Amino acid sequence: MNLKDGYAAIMEAAAAGWALPEKLWTSEWADKYRQVPSKSSPEGGQWRTSRTPYAREPMDALSSRSRTQEVVIMAASQVLKTEVLLNFVFESIDQDPGPMMVVQPTEKAVKDFVSQRLDPAISAMERISAKIPSSRKRDSGNKITEKNFPGGVLYLGWSNSPSELASKPIKKLALDEVDRYPVSLKDEGSPVKLAEQRTANFPRRKILKTSTPKVRGASVITDEYETSSMAQYWVPCPHCQELQVLVFENLRWKKTTDDDGKKRHWPETAVYVCEHCGCEIEERNKPWMLADKPMGGLAEWRHRHPERAKLGYHINGLYSPVGLGFSWGERAQKFLEAKKDPAKLQTFVNLHLGEPYEDHSDAIQSAALQQRGEPYPLRTVLPGYLILTLGVDVQRAGYFALHLVAWGRGERFHTVEYTEIPGDPSRQEDWEKVITTYRRRPVRNAFGVDLKISMTTIDSGDGVTVHEAYKYARKYRHDDVMVIKGYSTPNKPILGRPSKQDVRNDSGAMDKNGVDLWMVGTDTAKSALFARLDGDLMHEQANDRMARFSAELPATFFEGIVSEYYDADTGKWVKRPGKRNEPLDTWVYAYAAAHHPRIAIHTARASDWDELERLLEPRVHDMFAQPQTAPESVAPEALTASTNDNDTPPSAEHADPITPEVQTSALGGDTHINPPLGDPSPPSADADPAPVQPARRDDDDWVPNMRDDDWI
Repeated sequence: MNLKDGYAAIMEAAAAGWALPEKLWTSEWADKYRQVPSKSSPEGGQWRTSRTPYAREPMDALSSRSRTQEVVIMAASQVLKTEVLLNFVFESIDQDPGPMMVVQPTEKAVKDFVSQRLDPAISAMERISAKIPSSRKRDSGNKITEKNFPGGVLYLGWSNSPSELASKPIKKLALDEVDRYPVSLKDEGSPVKLAEQRTANFPRRKILKTSTPKVRGASVITDEYETSSMAQYWVPCPHCQELQVLVFENLRWKKTTDDDGKKRHWPETAVYVCEHCGCEIEERNKPWMLADKPMGGLAEWRHRHPERAKLGYHINGLYSPVGLGFSWGERAQKFLEAKKDPAKLQTFVNLHLGEPYEDHSDAIQSAALQQRGEPYPLRTVLPGYLILTLGVDVQRAGYFALHLVAWGRGERFHTVEYTEIPGDPSRQEDWEKVITTYRRRPVRNAFGVDLKISMTTIDSGDGVTVHEAYKYARKYRHDDVMVIKGYSTPNKPILGRPSKQDVRNDSGAMDKNGVDLWMVGTDTAKSALFARLDGDLMHEQANDRMARFSAELPATFFEGIVSEYYDADTGKWVKRPGKRNEPLDTWVYAYAAAHHPRIAIHTARASDWDELERLLEPRVHDMFAQPQTAPESVAPEALTASTNDNDTPPSAEHADPITPEVQTSALGGDTHINPPLGDPSPPSADADPAPVQPARRDDDDWVPNMRDDDWI
């Protein structure tokens, strides 16, 4: 290098040092510097915002030039979210460095994000890789969970670790797939709120929240979006130029009828029907439709609540550019495959429409369920309901929840009473005072016959009260009391085989094999309950319903019944945040009791019910009374009855002698009717439960209306 070249180099370095940094919006920065690696995208190379114009406004709202502090993106899968997040991160590293954090749902998700999206993108851009050296270099400051760069650091954390979320101050925060975060972190609270708190010291903070939604009522991103400006992307019709939001209901395709009368769908012919002029729009017009004003187009984001500081954006899969993501025809095919299967339908609604799913449990709101309440008093057994079972949930907070259910033909049921009685679960005296006293109170039916509880099930608890439950069940093992525990895996029979458990006695010693522990398929039972509640929507007459409730039950009871939702991703029922689910759990326990081999309402024959009805609902009470006929449509399964008003409760260890008149057995104390209900042996733990399908529209001619009351 000669003297002249050295002087030039010095002057260029000085000029670069004094030069003001570029002030680019995030979309401008991405168009100039962002390189998309082919490893993570079907279209590698230079980033072009013109390919996905709807990404421009959300990206620019996250720019260091924008005053916006919080952005929410609720979107379909593979639409908008991740690329906006990456451009936000890279523009910040280059133009506005500081402490940053990206949070993924799990540790594995962090590793996948870094290896498949973040690191390849860094390597593809010389401008960024120069600031974040390769992790293969010693002391590079580039680790899986920490990327150091001049002026700042990027932390990678996961939502189920409080220590990851509660320490370092953060200026810019990106929370990815928030609907897959846990609801709460032990005693720390919401992981979203915990992470947000870390930005409190920065007045020019930036927070991005993204996710594909899951189930309404338990969807963080839905709640965030609905408290934001609620923007949607409006695109023009190529025929009339009127703007509109693309919705799946306006997607149409050809249908034909075969010679045998069977209807056939042709989803590959899918077109979009303009809501203004009714013209059919072919998907090849989509590039023109998506073009926004900076491109000379007409499309734009419109905010329903522009006065709100938090900006929220929603977009579905119909906006995917041609060649990126599923075509309209492919999405139509996905819908046809999913529409008759609730689990698949949830996946379609979440991933393709970017909307929260409202399953059959969500369609039943507690207020609407309460409106079905009938004007009969609690502790009343309606005509046609012939068996009583009791479900008990033990709460170490200091009370027992008891749910008394009456059963009839076809597994119809009604709640006789739900109550919560104070008591200390660690004291057997309180078990006697609460549960034994309650069990031995008969309920008189409309025909003057006192019905006793045929079977009581008690949850074994959370480990704290388990031996107290075992001791009580062992003491009353001959008095129709059984202790239960829910299966940890789904799709199990409602009542499986029992297993022998050791019981700690009063002296502290263990009695080997002292009690039977019955396993319960709680998810199977809950699916059955919600299928009945869902099916009852079409019945206006109370006598036609599978599930009936008294109007005297409080609002909290109905809120508890619908306190859980089915998560198709995990195949489990999940409790809604802040809800109490004892009414639902105790109903499940009472349902399991009705499946005990000595009752077995699910296998009872018509002749069994006829015999029970003859004994428990005599048509004439006395020679001077008018006959009372029980409606045929109302009824549950096999029951316990006492026709003696002065019955003495049975002892815990010995059942009353059997009377010689009808084939009976001592179920729950006094003379109980025990019709032959088939094989008396316990069901196999490996037996497949009978499938329970909610009432659904079965119409092959139906082309989508996702908000059709007959479907969702």
